[in-house]
Amino acid sequence: MILGHLIHFQEINENGNYYLFLWLFFVQKSKFRYQKIISDIGVQQMRSFFYTMCIGGQQEHVAVHHQLLEICKRFHILPEHIVIEQVDVKQAVSKQRLLRQLINHEMNRQDTLVIPDLSCLGRTVEDLEEILFFCLQKDIFIYSYHPASRIEPSAESCVSFLIARQDTIDIHNLKSTKSRYRHIKKKLGRKEGSNYRSDIAKLKSGRFTQAETAKKLGISLSTVKRHWNNGIIG
Repeated sequence: MILGHLIHFQEINENGNYYLFLWLFFVQKSKFRYQKIISDIGVQQMRSFFYTMCIGGQQEHVAVHHQLLEICKRFHILPEHIVIEQVDVKQAVSKQRLLRQLINHEMNRQDTLVIPDLSCLGRTVEDLEEILFFCLQKDIFIYSYHPASRIEPSAESCVSFLIARQDTIDIHNLKSTKSRYRHIKKKLGRKEGSNYRSDIAKLKSGRFTQAETAKKLGISLSTVKRHWNNGIIG
């Protein structure tokens, strides 16, 4: 699919449309390498995509895209992998249709999404978490690109959570929430039964009291009580 066809600025005035058209045309005429190699556990071919947004009705936001050519060269992004979406900041990130289509349908496992700043993925921490951890589950890498941050397209910096210089978003809070989305592989709490389970069961069936059972096994009374009537041994 060619994502370049999705680019639209319906509310930008005529001069703004003409400027953007010429600029994107120049990008499409540039030569880019198709593959981006990141050696993680081996050499893999990966695709890189660029996504940014433009606030409807504000022509000055078009000038933000002067970084696009630099980013495309650095990350080897093909022209058809560039998506610029017009958004309304008053609406939820779920209304960013092109962003949803990009990460849900266009991007595959271990592809890379490059954004100029975190606001492209949402205006609140909750919005950012939703997009971020969807990409985490789908194994999509995200770069929040900022020239001063010196983030390079290499294996060392290609991480599954956002790295960016942001004043309005608590990035440490975003990182800490990663653990909340981690799959719990084992149940919390004590394991069912114990080393004394069968011994307690035998003594109980032999009509020993809890105190006698604890004394005979050399364990605490609380251990016996914990397994006496909790359903483990009946």
